[in-house]
This record gives sequence, structure tokens and C-alpha cells, in this order.
Amino acid sequence: MSKKTWEVTVDGEPHQIEFSISPWTNKRSILVDGSKVDLPKKQRRIQWDTGTKHEFEVAGHEAIIATRSTGFDIKPHLYIDGRNVDTGSPIDYDDQTESTEEAIKARRTGVVIISLVTGIGLFVLNAWLLLTRGGFFPFLALLGPALIVMGAYYLIFSEDPWKLPSPISLRFILFLILAFGLGIANWWASENGWYFLLFYSG
Repeated sequence: MSKKTWEVTVDGEPHQIEFSISPWTNKRSILVDGSKVDLPKKQRRIQWDTGTKHEFEVAGHEAIIATRSTGFDIKPHLYIDGRNVDTGSPIDYDDQTESTEEAIKARRTGVVIISLVTGIGLFVLNAWLLLTRGGFFPFLALLGPALIVMGAYYLIFSEDPWKLPSPISLRFILFLILAFGLGIANWWASENGWYFLLFYSG
């Protein structure tokens, strides 16, 4: 979704409301009868949109554009005075901006699986390149262990991987240091022939 336009009638007068999101920067904008709505800075760009709520006015009436992500696309809904202009259903004010426990758990599961599988895959690929071709890619050597560590972090701790903890916890900092440290150690081991000592096959 990049643009959605509604034609609505408020107090007997027609109005056009347009909501758009840039597919490249995630910058969003709202136009009411061609005039741009001044959104709060934190609402202009939202990298991971799991549910947002943009409040403004149309002819003196409360208007809200609430968004929901399907995982592949963002679905916006327009509410005037608390009612969906398309369906007439009321807005759930408490459910538009807060991620549910189920959503956070699903994101953690996805991040853990992707991080661990990719990290282990890069680690194995790095070893295979060294042992069969005698060379390696430093980026792969650094990234593999780092992904494994961060996957382990979200496996152990029930935090939302789409949001940095605020304030950033000491354990998060320690895991970041561990991730970078093991990445550098793996690069050093690759560069200095330790793989041949550990896995030498003749």
C-alpha cells in the first residue's frame, strides 16, 4: 500500500482525505482537501508499523487514521468521530498502538529462527570456504557468530525485537559486546588458520 483516498461527507460538506506511505522511507503523510496535516515527528516515519494511530481534524470533527500491518502490507482505516467511514464500526482506542503479547511472541519466534539459522549457516559456510578453497569473506566471519548471539538473546529474554529497550538494559549491552566480540574472534581465527587446526581433514 502506498496511497489511500477517502471521499467523505461531514456536516453536509464533501471532503477528501488522503493517506500515503513512501515504500522507500516509510514516511507517511495525510492531506485533508489538499492541505497537509502536521504530524508529530515520531509519527512521520515508523519503521515497523504493527499498529499506529494518527489523530487530526476534519471540519472540526475528530478524525483518526489507524493502521494495521498484515506482515506484507499496511492497511489504513479512517474513523470520523470514532466510527469507521467504510464499515461504521467503532474504533478500539486501546488496541491501535500497543502490540499484543501474541504479536511480540510471534516476532521473537521469527527473529530467533532467522537469526540462529542464518548465523549457523554463515558459520558453516565460512568454515567450508576456508577448508575447501583456502579463503573466506570477512563479513561472513563477523556476521555469523553475531547473529547466533542475538538470536540467543531473544530466545532467552521476552523482549520485543522490533523495539530497542528503553532505557537500554545492561544485559542487552553485554550481549551486543559478546556478539561483536565473537564476530571479531571468528574473523581472527579465520585469518590466522585456526580452522585448519580445529578441522584439518588432511
